Amino acid sequence: MAEKSKERISDGRWLVAATVGLALCVAGTEYERYTALWVFETRSVAELASIVVYFAAVLAVLVRRTLKSKSRLYRCKPLLVGLAVVQTAGLAGRCMQAAGVSLGEPFSVVVSVSMHCASILFVLYAEFFLDVGVRKAVSSFAFAIAGAGVLQILVLGFDRTVSIALLFLFVPISIGLLIWSDSRYGAGAREVEREDIAAEVRDSESFARDYPFWEYCTSIALLEVLLIALHSTVMVTQDSGGASFTIQVTSGIGTLVAGAIFYALLRYLQETEFLELLRILVLPLVLVALYISALFGASGVPLYLVPLAVAYSILLLFVWTVPRNYRKGNAPFVFTCIAYFSYRAGWALGIFGIMILPNRYGELLETGIILAAFSILLVSSAIRLLKYRRNSAQRLDEAREVAELQANTDIAFSEACARVAKRFQLTSREGEVLVLLARGRNARHIAESLVISDGTARTHIMHIYQKMEISSQQVLMDIVDDELRAVMGERDGATSFPISSDRR
Repeated sequence: MAEKSKERISDGRWLVAATVGLALCVAGTEYERYTALWVFETRSVAELASIVVYFAAVLAVLVRRTLKSKSRLYRCKPLLVGLAVVQTAGLAGRCMQAAGVSLGEPFSVVVSVSMHCASILFVLYAEFFLDVGVRKAVSSFAFAIAGAGVLQILVLGFDRTVSIALLFLFVPISIGLLIWSDSRYGAGAREVEREDIAAEVRDSESFARDYPFWEYCTSIALLEVLLIALHSTVMVTQDSGGASFTIQVTSGIGTLVAGAIFYALLRYLQETEFLELLRILVLPLVLVALYISALFGASGVPLYLVPLAVAYSILLLFVWTVPRNYRKGNAPFVFTCIAYFSYRAGWALGIFGIMILPNRYGELLETGIILAAFSILLVSSAIRLLKYRRNSAQRLDEAREVAELQANTDIAFSEACARVAKRFQLTSREGEVLVLLARGRNARHIAESLVISDGTARTHIMHIYQKMEISSQQVLMDIVDDELRAVMGERDGATSFPISSDRR
């Protein structure tokens, strides 16, 4: 009993540790949202291109190794340590830039690329939670998002130097918790999770069939472009002072609210219902935030930053959860990598369209927002239409197949009854009664169907029993059943049919 209790406590500890580590990881991927600490310059094309190429290269290596060796990358300690070192070096370079040190464009690009190692860690956390049931994975994500929001607010309570020092600890501690959680994740707990995942795989087949993966990735990228467009209207007001403080606090509150919403909905909905509800809500939520930002501008920052943070969290939740439904080749981690690359590609495209293009080709902010919104609506509407037409055609085909199968079965059944009637030399009227008896009808139903009296129907049944030398309707049904099998076997060699044998 003590050992079982200890194992149960251990299981709880690994999940709590992994959730805390994920919260630190999410906070680490969003360093730039801590706007009260520093102000960022406009990004260059070379910087954005380098970040995208970096993500593509690293994720490609991870995918290749996963497909080749089937190993769990979150257990590769050299990889984790390397991410921590590079991330820390990049953060140190960003702090130097914030202090006024000029590093030059090449070093600035290296710093920006290094700062995104936490994003790779997020993908590795996603791989770790692929070995956990979806309900626990989503619950942990909800708590982690809420925890990241709390961290975003609490970091403002410290002196600037202390706050920056805390940021340096996010990724190393997150990596340490991931390693510790894996070591405490016992074999017994893994076996229980495997059962949950097996059921999850069965449930995910219809989702993967109804929602093509390319549609999902396209939606992720376009939504991220739109969110970046909205977020850029806030970034122009940051000043490393009061405005930045308000932005950071409001954004943290929005992220905390998102985590609370996720957990509350998950308590009352199934996983598929939960994701479908968020999918339906995310676009209206973004459009509402867009409308509010257009009305109030910079003066309405607290009003639209909360729904904007919730929208960011929903989008990240899609990246975290939806790839679990695509288990083709039993490699959902591959789909997770592709989904996260779509998320980051949308981020880079949004930054390029909002922060770089306007400086070169004029003010295209409003045009970019409108085009992104209409692109999302157009793609979504086109996909819904194509899906409706495909489902309608599929339903017609299924109905046609069912009708053809039923017609073939009825014809074969009639032929089987005719053979039995001929074998036992039944009259034509007795043959009609035989068909109804073989379908399980009683004397009263036979009399009503053939428009004869009950006595006449019972007389026909008695004669049939005498000629077939049987004493019950069940034996008659078995004889017809055997004859039906013979008929169907002659037609197409089938071995199983709608009417069951083995009833004698």
